[in-house]
Amino acid sequence: MNATSRKANEQLMDVIGNVEERYIKEYMGTIKTQHRTQDRRIGGSTGRTGKLKLTVLLAAIMILLLGTVSAAAVFAVGHFHADRLHEQEAILKNFDTIAASCALPVGGPQECDGVKGTLNSVLLEDHHLLFSYTFDWSGLEEAQDGSFHTWFLPWFFYIADGDTVICQSEYTGGLHTQTYADGTADEFSDTFLYCIDLNDLEGQSLVGKELTVQLLYAADGDGFTNTFTPQTCFTDREWQIGMTYEFEGHQITLDSLRESALYITLSIDCEGIGRAGDEYQFILSDELGNHYPLYPYEEDTDGYWFTKPETVGAQLTLKVIRSNLDIDIHGVITDDSYEVLYEIPIELKTSFWNSFR
Repeated sequence: MNATSRKANEQLMDVIGNVEERYIKEYMGTIKTQHRTQDRRIGGSTGRTGKLKLTVLLAAIMILLLGTVSAAAVFAVGHFHADRLHEQEAILKNFDTIAASCALPVGGPQECDGVKGTLNSVLLEDHHLLFSYTFDWSGLEEAQDGSFHTWFLPWFFYIADGDTVICQSEYTGGLHTQTYADGTADEFSDTFLYCIDLNDLEGQSLVGKELTVQLLYAADGDGFTNTFTPQTCFTDREWQIGMTYEFEGHQITLDSLRESALYITLSIDCEGIGRAGDEYQFILSDELGNHYPLYPYEEDTDGYWFTKPETVGAQLTLKVIRSNLDIDIHGVITDDSYEVLYEIPIELKTSFWNSFR
């Protein structure tokens, strides 16, 4: 325990010591009988002063339950469904803004095995290629009887410079995918945003080169092929953080933050939080109170991915959450809530606001 945490605990115990013993007894008595008596009032008829003191006690007990931490500890409840809906709005707004000024239009529908595919646009970034693709499967018999699923679309991606493949993704490895949800109610068509990692290549080195993108149904199979020549490169922005926090025995070190076209990537050194099977997960919040869940298929070693807030603003907060997600035997989500247990303010070494706009 560091000196700051020790001092905070001492202050906390001082507060608890100021709570009259009878309120503690009343509180403990309430815990024992709350399942038997639904209409019991905590504190009885002790009046406003007693209720205020009891509120302080409850807050103190809840803080102690979190253990020793070095940033603000909070209790709050959120819902993944609401977060994902807002996330889609942010994606739509961010992509439209960037595509209007930076994206290279390609166009031209192609057809493969009854599915029509159109490469709408491509955006070259410092570390990634972002492209928008629309698929129409209305001509398939499987679409009419409801057995077609977007999982059946091509999932082999190859980007080539001449005869040399410069980056690739097979079965979504190194690929981030978002649905471009523009509100159109077409059950037989969807637009997807694919972000593929350039690995060791710098985006700027590809400006002016004729590149080929292939989306195939198998490594050597059929699919969709387009060529394009990027003329500009969207510049990522990166800031150093270099702060370490502690939560429930976990050390969380925030190394840096990078903003790309659609994402915020946080370089975090932490064991036991944010990966599949971990008790705790991360969620990102902006200054407007909007929440952005961790990218669901995150397996990258270079950072934790979140959808970029539509207004980055001057402040972001990383939160540690515990999911209450519950799914019944039919695959229906019956509980999508999560508890916010810990908040970490993201403190950038370079001026966040001035660097963005």
